[in-house]
Amino acid sequence: MILYDWKKRLKKDSKDFIENKIPEGDYDFEIIYNAYPERDEGHVPAEVITYVAKQLGKIIAENPDKYVDFLRHVKKHKGREGNKIFNFILKKVTLKNPGEYDELLTEGLHLAKDSKSMRRMFDFIILPLLKKYPEKYVDKVLEWADPKNKPLLIKHVFRIMGRYIKAYSDQTKIIFEKCESHWNSDNKAIQDGNIRLLKQIFKIDKEFYNSIYESYKSTRNPHFVQILSGAIMEDNKIIREMVKNWKKSGNSIIKKAGEKAKKHLKKIK
Repeated sequence: MILYDWKKRLKKDSKDFIENKIPEGDYDFEIIYNAYPERDEGHVPAEVITYVAKQLGKIIAENPDKYVDFLRHVKKHKGREGNKIFNFILKKVTLKNPGEYDELLTEGLHLAKDSKSMRRMFDFIILPLLKKYPEKYVDKVLEWADPKNKPLLIKHVFRIMGRYIKAYSDQTKIIFEKCESHWNSDNKAIQDGNIRLLKQIFKIDKEFYNSIYESYKSTRNPHFVQILSGAIMEDNKIIREMVKNWKKSGNSIIKKAGEKAKKHLKKIK
């Protein structure tokens, strides 16, 4: 817990940093809290960083354009603490100004160095945007499922869509239809993402899940088969017949998917 006197000091120093340091191109925000006496495994406690981020965010959100270079710098050069500051401020800014800072949001995602930092951006910034402004952000987020992008980004696009339909099950069919347009990709991250989404659909709406397999029961598209075979979650007549036909296929990709699916069905039984 941060003592009252320290909260006053951190608040004052945050305001001073914005007014006097940032305009001069000095982005070393650590000066705000370096004097804080406690450390957690050698680091300033997370609650202190969060408190400072809140103070900075309150002011920056009023006129974000002035601070874009600062945000880019802390995301790119300031490590764990910089990521926390960036995420907190950008969440506040984007929720207040939807669509206006998407370029900065996209830059931040491309700068994420590992799955943990990518996950935090999706969970902390993008999921709230999807929930509050689905008309603006569903299609925007799905644009990132581009084969040109790194697999890690694509993975989290589909993961967050799974979380979104879990929270808003009435949007399941809409999201599926949008993701279905990616089915013909040979990109592994996109295929894996669609498999993940189908499995999530099974948990939310089994009837709709089964209707998808019904509609694709005669497909001979290898990409479609790889997704359908990878997302099998139950053993039923339609799926058994599909697997049987896949195993007989003269296409090596489909045949292999069918053989793998057959083994998986035995485990389900």
